Amino acid sequence: MKPIAICQNKKIFNHSTSWTPRFIEFCRENNIPFEIVDCYRSDVVKKLPNYSALLWNYSNFVIADLLEARNIIQIADNLGLETFPYPGMNWHFDDKIAEMYAFESIGAEIPRNWVFYAEDECLEWVRHKAEYPIVAKLRCGSGANNVKLLRNAQEAVRYVKRMFGKGFDPAPSLAYKAYSKIQSSKDLSMVIARIKKIPEFLNTRAHAKMMPIEKGYCYFQEYIPNDGYDLKVVVIGDKMTFCARNVRKNDFRASGGGDCYYDRTLLTNDVIDTAFDAAKRLNMDCVGFDFVVDKKSGKGKIIEMCYGFDYKVQKDLGAYVDRNHIWHEQAVIVPDEIVKIVIEKVR
Repeated sequence: MKPIAICQNKKIFNHSTSWTPRFIEFCRENNIPFEIVDCYRSDVVKKLPNYSALLWNYSNFVIADLLEARNIIQIADNLGLETFPYPGMNWHFDDKIAEMYAFESIGAEIPRNWVFYAEDECLEWVRHKAEYPIVAKLRCGSGANNVKLLRNAQEAVRYVKRMFGKGFDPAPSLAYKAYSKIQSSKDLSMVIARIKKIPEFLNTRAHAKMMPIEKGYCYFQEYIPNDGYDLKVVVIGDKMTFCARNVRKNDFRASGGGDCYYDRTLLTNDVIDTAFDAAKRLNMDCVGFDFVVDKKSGKGKIIEMCYGFDYKVQKDLGAYVDRNHIWHEQAVIVPDEIVKIVIEKVR
């Protein structure tokens, strides 16, 4: 077997949540031939035929990744390499509108959504047809960045005019990040641990500030009242893990707060079946779904998805559930599972 290419350039992206170090460690532990490849070099395409697969855990806050990763991965796929993510898995990466279209194409259980590309049509809708509150989202962003709750037509009109005017900077807000972490910190030790990560956040934000301003469209999602939490549900092959995330105090968002826990009763059979079914219909070997559970109906609805997520949080569950709703007391390390799946495809 030709070696696996693992993309890494620490000068461009070197974050604690990156899967790349674990890809490398797992290959070393299991004597799997691999080479570290810099996919940001202009000669990368010439090197690809030397490998059987390409692993690239790229970021939604690095402009170089958003400009090139899909292209290089598509070329690698065309050349016959197995890739992670593969084109069918990453075409909608960091594009919430594309995710919504993908969900609609398979009939997934999701909130109602509305997209506008004409200001007059959008203003007509928010003034006369919208039912408030509604959630406004930019196409890009994670950790609840770029997500707003509009409570009435006046707020919505201001938002629409901004989106069809000067737009919004999609880079994560330092003020919101600080607020988010303070709201979800349970004790002093957690506060200190998060203060130590400030330099890492500032580095990420510096990369994100290079991204273009978001404007010229509006994307709205139905607001789903919840019971103070949402779920990050991960499907990796035939295994599923999850974590519950507390909504911040005086907020409606949970993502990015870091206040996670593992109450298995929250992962109902309905959510398990919905997530496994959606992953299968979307042809995704690995996907993290954000679920909100409607407190009125008890029904779980998917609001977003992504091939990448904080795998260490999922590992801390210490178990996984299979398609038959049977729990297995074994931690899942998602990057390890990815390498296993890729090697099986190569062989």
